[in-house]
Amino acid sequence: MTRALDVSAAAVGFARTRWGRRWPNRGALLAWQERRLRRFLRDRLPQAPFYGRPASHLAELPIVDKRTLVTRFGDLNTRGIRRADAMAAALAAERSRDFRPEIGDLTVGLSSGTSGERGLFLVSRRERMIWAAVMLARTLTRESLARLASPWRPPLSVAFFLRANSNLYSTLGSRRLTFVFCDLLQPLERHVTALTTRPPHVLVAPATVLRRLAEISLGGDLPIRPRQVISVAETLELEDAALIERAFGRPVQQIYQATEGFLGATCPAGRLHLNEECVHVEPEWLDPGHRRFHPIVTDFTRETQLIVRYRLDDVLRVADAPCSCGRVSLALAAVDGRRDSVLYLPARGTGTPHPIFPDLMRRAMTIGGEHVRDYRIVQTDAGLVVRLAASDPGASAAIRAELLALFAEQRVIAPSMTFAPWQDDAPGGKCCRIRRTTSAATSVPEAIA
Repeated sequence: MTRALDVSAAAVGFARTRWGRRWPNRGALLAWQERRLRRFLRDRLPQAPFYGRPASHLAELPIVDKRTLVTRFGDLNTRGIRRADAMAAALAAERSRDFRPEIGDLTVGLSSGTSGERGLFLVSRRERMIWAAVMLARTLTRESLARLASPWRPPLSVAFFLRANSNLYSTLGSRRLTFVFCDLLQPLERHVTALTTRPPHVLVAPATVLRRLAEISLGGDLPIRPRQVISVAETLELEDAALIERAFGRPVQQIYQATEGFLGATCPAGRLHLNEECVHVEPEWLDPGHRRFHPIVTDFTRETQLIVRYRLDDVLRVADAPCSCGRVSLALAAVDGRRDSVLYLPARGTGTPHPIFPDLMRRAMTIGGEHVRDYRIVQTDAGLVVRLAASDPGASAAIRAELLALFAEQRVIAPSMTFAPWQDDAPGGKCCRIRRTTSAATSVPEAIA
């Protein structure tokens, strides 16, 4: 009976996401959101000991972050699951590579830990079913949905490249949808052989993996033509998207998801929208023009692990104009990276830390990197360490010149630059092309109100 109710809730979630819930303007969406938030704060919030009581407005509640979730894990879920028990289950799955075991009816997930200590998440079977329904409704094209709904045709096949599998993802599987997990800890060549033998209709992978598969395809060793190509888990950069599209003949969609939930997806017009049908986002602005912000997220659909006023380190950039698809949820120009993707250099004359946002760095690398296949830039206390995967020995000089031009344009004091030999990333790790490790972060100005 419980499973039947969960399936019914998932079917309703799919239908509402795909064909229902249309608002005439953004004000109507925000008013609907406010009603859902009030109900969530009244009924669900008191079930987590961290809060223990209802609230009338979000503003009454503290802003939390990853550290809070780590130290108060048991108080921020409604099932009394201790962090030690959840971590033990997650690590056992990581070691065995068997991600099916649960704690009761709860799936335990473990983040890759690219922003510090590894995050844990708990999702009930009901939440998992609804997540799968909303994910499919938001991401499947009409062509893919038609195949899924046609019992006389072969099932829709999805190849999913990730560091770890999860019941959260395998829930997507059914008689009409075959789900193949491609473990990023395994050699990529093994997966290329499997993809060639059984070409998928939908290819889902981190941006850097998609780029590598695209390079293999353009080289003639991966003759597949997926109907959809979806980037997950990493920032999708414009040059990567262009290469992937050229290889597979399809525009690259994006899913913006984190330990904290399903936060956004690409619309039919190709624009990334926040998933405001499930998540309320307060912007913590980073620049005077209100173009870039850290999102403070409240997921009013979660029932097990509550995510309420959770500050993410991601840097989101708002689109310049409303999206042509007509959707009124907030459209993004890009997810630029994390907090530590923003470099800080002393301003000329004052010496105060001045932000160099990652999109500016990427633009400089694109202009100067004609012969650069890939790059990594790390800001340390000693300056910038730049690693280039380049076909031309002179590429470093061109990159140096372009970065110096950027720093002059931004009126900051140029740091010393060291060009180090290229190193491949560790298997299964997230790619981070631009990163700040300098201790000068302690003097970074607070976000702009």
